[in-house]
Amino acid sequence: MSVSQMNVNQNAGCSMVRARKSEDQLQPRGRFVVEHFRNGEKIGQYEFPNGITNEGKNKLLEVMFHSGTPVTTWWLGMIDNAGYTAQAATDTYANIGQAGNQWAEFTGYTDAGNANSASTRPGWTVGAASGQASTNSSPVVFNITGAGTVVGLFLVGGIANAQNKSNHDANGILWATALFGTGDVPVNASDQLKVTYTVSA
Repeated sequence: MSVSQMNVNQNAGCSMVRARKSEDQLQPRGRFVVEHFRNGEKIGQYEFPNGITNEGKNKLLEVMFHSGTPVTTWWLGMIDNAGYTAQAATDTYANIGQAGNQWAEFTGYTDAGNANSASTRPGWTVGAASGQASTNSSPVVFNITGAGTVVGLFLVGGIANAQNKSNHDANGILWATALFGTGDVPVNASDQLKVTYTVSA
């Protein structure tokens, strides 16, 4: 009687491919801290991130890699709840208060850092970069002069007229906009907002 023979062979193999090290990704971002005072007492503190506009990112790349002119002076403004619809990466300085941006500027305050001027935006005086971040060591102060509701904040520069409320001249730069993370903030006359802004990468 013939005998059947079955041979079973098994082979196992293993190879290891070392993953490439991921490249660094430059992701500029910013964060606001706002202290809200009424009658000398702190009634709230709000911390929230910003959205950096396409215009702001393009300016950063121009300065770093294409001989663009640096922006050495910056100012903060506030976004009004009245007429607000949305903020977007496509928002621009030239469209502040215009149809191209779906928001307007809140102007019911005086600029504590400029002799309580009623016509200027407060300056953001930034210190030297350290630890991949830049910030203002002293808070920017808004002295509220009329009741209203503030949706958020924005940062502008690039031209001297960017200091002036409601200005939207050509060549200005809207670096970033931000909304209060906890919702809109009602303000009364004589309220005070103290703002610290930090941008990092």
